[in-house]
Amino acid sequence: MKKFFLFAAAVVAAMTINAKVIDLTAVGTSIDQWTIGEATLNETESKPADSKYVYDIKANVASESFINAEPNLVFQIKNTSDKKKAFVIYPGKCYEFGGKNGILIIKGTAPGDAIKLTAAAKGGTAANFTDADGVYPKQAVAVSTDLTLPAKAAGAEGADEQGYIWKELEFTSLGGDVEIKEFVGGYRIKAIQVGAASQAVDNVFDGAKAVKTFENGQLVIIKNGVKYNALGAQL
Repeated sequence: MKKFFLFAAAVVAAMTINAKVIDLTAVGTSIDQWTIGEATLNETESKPADSKYVYDIKANVASESFINAEPNLVFQIKNTSDKKKAFVIYPGKCYEFGGKNGILIIKGTAPGDAIKLTAAAKGGTAANFTDADGVYPKQAVAVSTDLTLPAKAAGAEGADEQGYIWKELEFTSLGGDVEIKEFVGGYRIKAIQVGAASQAVDNVFDGAKAVKTFENGQLVIIKNGVKYNALGAQL
């Protein structure tokens, strides 16, 4: 069993090594590196000298924006009425959904991909990704048991200099296009990590072969016909 624990750890480590990280502090660092769909620049609120670009949207229009170099990561927002300051782009820093209903779309994921969001509530209201109707996330399941982001609070434990409390939320893909939605107060996001797809893996200890797959929202490793979770516990 000790060998298998080491094997499971190796599988998880391999997934981490192969994960892709989209760091908004390192990509999309100027506004001309973004594509902004179906939105109007709010010139009064925007401050280009400070790399702050605020956008308004019309009622019932789904605005989709993305970094040109990362077209598979889409920031979508739609409201039933006109929305001022619907979203804000801080090139080289973060993207901010100005209110609830912001949807993060991650295209082309594989079953079992680990998805991790580094995010913070945008203001004095906590953000919450729990869907009472059970519709979201689409094509994914939540790994994090707490899907709230604490409200912005200067001086709070873990807060940055501006009062934002950054937290990592984790999901696991069921494959295809994943949609993750926030339902309360809007949020900022500065990094997204998408893990590697499941595949056959050689057991480096005894030459046996194991397969990692995904069942009912859980990573499952099958070795010699026996199923284990990622920590090596038999299922």
